[in-house]
Amino acid sequence: MLTRRHGFTLVELLVAMVLLALVGGAIVTVLLRQQQFYNSTHTVLETRQQVRQAAAMLPSDLRGISSVGGDIYAMTDSSIEFRSAFGTGIVCITTPATGRVNLVPLNLLRGSAFTTWFTAPVANDSVAIYDDGATFSGNDDVWRMHGITTVTALAGSAVNCPNTTGLAQPADLFASNTIYQLTLSPVQTATIRVGAAVRFFRKVHYSLYRNAADGLWYLGFYDCKFGRTPNCNAIQPIAGPLNAYAAGSTSGLQFTYYDSLNTVTAVRNQVARISLVARGQSSDLVNLTGGRGKLFGDSIRIEVGLRNRK
Repeated sequence: MLTRRHGFTLVELLVAMVLLALVGGAIVTVLLRQQQFYNSTHTVLETRQQVRQAAAMLPSDLRGISSVGGDIYAMTDSSIEFRSAFGTGIVCITTPATGRVNLVPLNLLRGSAFTTWFTAPVANDSVAIYDDGATFSGNDDVWRMHGITTVTALAGSAVNCPNTTGLAQPADLFASNTIYQLTLSPVQTATIRVGAAVRFFRKVHYSLYRNAADGLWYLGFYDCKFGRTPNCNAIQPIAGPLNAYAAGSTSGLQFTYYDSLNTVTAVRNQVARISLVARGQSSDLVNLTGGRGKLFGDSIRIEVGLRNRK
């Protein structure tokens, strides 16, 4: 006697396969949208990060500019070139015959920061030394510019920085408390005296530029040093990509310069405030809503007041 075998009919199999395809397709669609959302979110965050990085790197340098002191070398709507200070010091010994000056030791027991920097000076850096002039009048006071040809680390001792100057105490003058000696070019004048202020600086350049490697626009940077070959480094990208250059309100990096009367100026020694706008655009399409993808843009504006401004 034949027994009836239980199974699925062809219709049932077809219905099951259709339902399975529908459910599987829905799951794949959800996964793809989640992956697309994740990628788009990452692109948005990266774009914003690059814009903020561009805006964060410049203000600290710009705040150190003294426009009346001639720190700005060149300025346009998409670039600026200036003296960037990275340290200060006080002269403890000056020897004009050899072009050498010794600075006050780095560490003083009383906590005074007579010599301080965020990076140690090296050969080919530059300094500005305050020359008090030959008279007590302020009319002959001036900052003298010099290149550094040699930086020598000396042992802390009264020979290298006499405590009779009042700038260092005997307890400050121990061997491991380094005193830096600078050899200058040109040699300093005889009117630069003990106690003169010293500013360390490098010529730096920031600009919006197009990278030849990928054709995108970036905030670029290079520095220049006295006597170095080449004098200036090749420009390097430090933030971006940003919007392409445009002579209007869409440019990736836009500088506007104002005088003390809040009027736009093109005169370098009259700049009292710099307005900086950085604008970025994503390199990939962004889709956060499930609709059609589009490029994402973000921008940030920074206002920087200069020191010693008129």
